[in-house]
Amino acid sequence: MSDRSDCFRMSENADGERATYALFAFACGELVYTVRGETTPDRTRDSIEVGPDQHVEDAYALYLNHSFTPNLRLEERRMFALRDITVGEELTFNYLETESEIAAPFVCHDTGRPVDSNTCDG
Repeated sequence: MSDRSDCFRMSENADGERATYALFAFACGELVYTVRGETTPDRTRDSIEVGPDQHVEDAYALYLNHSFTPNLRLEERRMFALRDITVGEELTFNYLETESEIAAPFVCHDTGRPVDSNTCDG
């Protein structure tokens, strides 16, 4: 499998956040990216939980923002397209589906809903 990092660009989104965008289209169900890096038991604002007590900081995944209507899903270290993704679309996943605890709570720009450890279970 290729690294696929050439398929993304980092830029600022409409909310002023760093974000990851698709340089190519992806089909629903397609493997988009595999999260890279050493695991650590330490959760940080920039880490992704890939398993129980396993957190990874990945340069490309770092700017995958949260969405309650994401276009990616994370299974262990693999990011799959939940639907067809168009060129130039921001890549997002639902943090609440992967994180057992949110290290740095925030408010979702799209919904105004808080995203914190109290919402991790539903």
